[in-house]
Amino acid sequence: MTKHTKIKRRVGRPKENTGDAAGRAALLVAGAEMFSRKGYAATKISDLAKAAGVTPAMVHYYFGGKEKLLEAVLAETFEPLMAQIEEIDTLDDWVVAFHSLLLKHRWLPHLMHREVLTTGGHLTQLFQARYATRFAPKWFNLMVAEKAAGRLRADVNEFRHVILLIATLVHPFLIGQIETPYHKGELSDHELIAFRDDALAMFRRGTTP
Repeated sequence: MTKHTKIKRRVGRPKENTGDAAGRAALLVAGAEMFSRKGYAATKISDLAKAAGVTPAMVHYYFGGKEKLLEAVLAETFEPLMAQIEEIDTLDDWVVAFHSLLLKHRWLPHLMHREVLTTGGHLTQLFQARYATRFAPKWFNLMVAEKAAGRLRADVNEFRHVILLIATLVHPFLIGQIETPYHKGELSDHELIAFRDDALAMFRRGTTP
């Protein structure tokens, strides 16, 4: 090969590797926003690329397609919480850690509602296999520990009360953008933390021996 020989670059590959991290990060942000707002089926690769400031080919280059981008959005969000899951040893700390995840990723409850919790959700099976098997047992084990420590009534049903507690933590994020006579626009972090504290206080009042 002479010095005049040109090496052809693969179609869709960025010109410089230094742009890889920025392009990938931009697509994750665009994916989180669009998948949670429009749903997986209604989100087009061309729209994702436009929002991220890259070409449509970059979705395949970075992630292998739209579906893998959706999976990556979920992984980038939940894996940090999963990494610290064993270090959390009280129900209150678990509530704070879970709520902090929601505060950092306000779009997450909407994505979960669309693609995990509804029948035929695009992420239902993946979430069950990869996260629910690690996520749910933590809640239940902490509830059992609360009973053993005398902070929770013996007759409390772990399953029902975990569902109730999660619901009261998540619901404000789902309705926060709906304007009512009592608030205008999106709830602030301070307001959402107040909802969290109220949810935990009500749970304690209703379940303490």
